[in-house]
Amino acid sequence: MRRAVLAAVAIGSACHGRAAIGSCDDDLRGVYADGAARWMVLDQGATLEAYPLFPDADGPPELVTAPRRIELARAASPAPGAAAITGELRRRYMQRAESCDARVPVAIARCAGDGLELVLADPAPPLGFAPCRWPGPGPSRVVRWRRD
Repeated sequence: MRRAVLAAVAIGSACHGRAAIGSCDDDLRGVYADGAARWMVLDQGATLEAYPLFPDADGPPELVTAPRRIELARAASPAPGAAAITGELRRRYMQRAESCDARVPVAIARCAGDGLELVLADPAPPLGFAPCRWPGPGPSRVVRWRRD
């Protein structure tokens, strides 16, 4: 009887997917949802990358806009109160043969339960090319990604 109960618990756990996220030191790889938008997170230990799994090339019609890409690194020993994982959200804009790469800071502020909380802003298109000129930084916001 005891074996049957243990087997049922093991099967039930397997059906529910991954274990809950305990900290930002856990393996965070996987697919995360932010409403209808889904993101793929690749976790290589010291670094992480995130890519959209949805059409993400929206921008002004006169520009070619690349999808966003997030590059992050785990801090070896973060300062008290500081985010343990920080990096950049990048997006390339092109106008004819000219290109500009927008970069805005991003941080994973919390890793717990079934998701991640990110603090980020959306990059704005450049005001000019060659040289690239940028508007002031946009407002940051907190976004919650839930692991699928």
